[in-house]
Amino acid sequence: MHRVILNIGPFTLYSYGLCVALGFLISTIFILRDVKDSDLKRSDVVDCLVLVLISGLIGGRLLYVFINAEYYMRFPLRILMFFEGGLAFQGALAGAVISGVVFTRIKKISFRKIADLIIPYIVLGQAIGRIGCFLNGCCYGKVVESGCAVTFPGELVSRMPVQLYSCFILFAFFLVLLKIRKKHFFDGCAFASYLMIYGVFRFFMDFLRGDELSVFYSIKLSQFIGMVTFLCGVLIFVVFKNKKVKG
Repeated sequence: MHRVILNIGPFTLYSYGLCVALGFLISTIFILRDVKDSDLKRSDVVDCLVLVLISGLIGGRLLYVFINAEYYMRFPLRILMFFEGGLAFQGALAGAVISGVVFTRIKKISFRKIADLIIPYIVLGQAIGRIGCFLNGCCYGKVVESGCAVTFPGELVSRMPVQLYSCFILFAFFLVLLKIRKKHFFDGCAFASYLMIYGVFRFFMDFLRGDELSVFYSIKLSQFIGMVTFLCGVLIFVVFKNKKVKG
């Protein structure tokens, strides 16, 4: 675990914040490279990305604070210190999607097209961000006695490195979504496919995590959200596909 990468006077560079920033930067570079092959305006895509980043950070932080409400009620000023770690991606996804829908409505451009352009690289950014989780020691796995395991500083137990498992799986999803987008079955197909894949991924992967409290038997809040995400993906897939048939 290496929470701090660099510390110079009052300036501290956290590994989590660095990985999140790198993920967004690398994703943006690829998105702006690919926009020339679409009928979308580069300026609209840039504006959308800025809005998605801001709303994603806010949504991710709000959900994380909600999940850890007891801690933040005792230390409310730490709510603003998200660069140290503490973003729930499902909240970030919700914030990004809502702002993206509003933005495309205002600009009168296709949400489905811009979502398909962006979503594979959002997953790539997620994969990079999970490396930050590993370095930060958050989103950790369950305690194990054998097999692939890691011991974080300050602990006497070994845990599954689920952050790294997630990183590898998300990178595979990234490649799959690029293939789906290239096939171009219909506008919005890659986006809807992502919601279905990610919903299933979170539901099963979170059985291996040890950092969240169960809210109903062994099912966690993030898994409930994962199920909702999957169902939304199925609904959106059907709606978008029917729009192509009717069109």
